[in-house]
Amino acid sequence: MKPEAIQIIRDEHLAISAVLYSLRYLVKEMRKGAAPNFPLLRAILDYIVSYPDRWHHPKEDKYLFAAVKKRTRDADGLIGRLEREHEMGYPMVEDLKRQLVAFQGGDTAAGEAFFDAADRYAELEWQHLRTEEEVFMPIAERVLSPEDWAEIATAFRENDNPLFGIKPKDEAETLYRRILSLAPAPIGFGKAD
Repeated sequence: MKPEAIQIIRDEHLAISAVLYSLRYLVKEMRKGAAPNFPLLRAILDYIVSYPDRWHHPKEDKYLFAAVKKRTRDADGLIGRLEREHEMGYPMVEDLKRQLVAFQGGDTAAGEAFFDAADRYAELEWQHLRTEEEVFMPIAERVLSPEDWAEIATAFRENDNPLFGIKPKDEAETLYRRILSLAPAPIGFGKAD
């Protein structure tokens, strides 16, 4: 039986992938001439900043990667790469947000720059998630103890940040539902264009 932490992490990866798919789908449609849905694009970027960059990736770094580092040196290069990719994500999203503001302000060149940057970001994240699941997780499964997995699951299950009273999973779920309500079919529940 797989440790609970693996399922939690895979579920989070699935939600992140769905949001990335929505971003790529919207960009593809806008490149074909569809009108930009700025509230939906902002909600997607808010989700990416709010959940993967603020909660998911730091927990991978602090708990999952750290636990594997304690058990083996075989994954050091891979972990270093994954940590660098975590660090690259936030500046890329901040750049996307700036480009989106300029695009919404009527700057056509910013629109093209936004499309290109969104495609690059989504591809980087998909490759990153794939590497974590297909390359890193098998190593983690091989070297981590049940006690390691229990500590990792506790960290990922945590909903409250006692210092700020933030409930990251609730916040992410709210943003995710907002994305679904704003997105037209086939990616969400909003009205088809």
